[in-house]
Amino acid sequence: MNKEQGHTPPLYFVEPQMVLGNQIALTGEAYRHALAQRLSPGEAFRAVLGETEYSAVVEALQPGKLLASITARMRVTPPAIRIHLYAALLKHQSLDLVVEKATELGVTSFTPIVTNRTIPRLSEDKALARRDRWARVAKAAAQQSGRGSLPEIHEITTLGEVLDRGVAGVPLLAHEHEGLTADLASATKGQTEASIIIGPEGGLDASEVERVLAKGFIPVSLGPYILKAETAGIAAVAVLMSFMSGCSTKR
Repeated sequence: MNKEQGHTPPLYFVEPQMVLGNQIALTGEAYRHALAQRLSPGEAFRAVLGETEYSAVVEALQPGKLLASITARMRVTPPAIRIHLYAALLKHQSLDLVVEKATELGVTSFTPIVTNRTIPRLSEDKALARRDRWARVAKAAAQQSGRGSLPEIHEITTLGEVLDRGVAGVPLLAHEHEGLTADLASATKGQTEASIIIGPEGGLDASEVERVLAKGFIPVSLGPYILKAETAGIAAVAVLMSFMSGCSTKR
């Protein structure tokens, strides 16, 4: 970790029992993370509990505990841009990378979906375990990137359930056939919230595409090349954040 003056203080998500009046006591995972970053007395860090962010300065390191004084409190500011990613389940641990990078880029929520071409078919226990792992991945990525809020990690659902329930903001479908797609900048112009569906390897089948479009989703291209599914999920968040942040700052 860069110890030079002016570096951004590290951030940790803490539990209620760690905030003690005007002190914070980092324990457990947060303590181990602080040790790994070599925090020492006199150094500053940020801690987030719910909707409150604390600025703190390390007082002492004790066995299994880091004690710090709270120097300021502020409300966590909700992100101006809200992006909801609906990504098809992938083989192995490919979605771990999508969750990690989408979190770093500022995604608001992540919903894994089952489609006709989805290969993994998880039992209830495995689905719960996978969701817990994605939550841990998102938390680590949020701390690493210094964002003060965690994305919502939803349970695995089907594409049909997503369509029946509806989505927030501008409904988008990442579509590889660029000639059949709308301009992404135009589709999101003036908007601050969007939801985008990313299909599995091989994409959604024709019947699924037809059903998605019938629900009012706008087909958009992420570029001139065919992307792997995990790349598409990450690229979608990055491109949307770029377009929509530009719109937000001009409002």
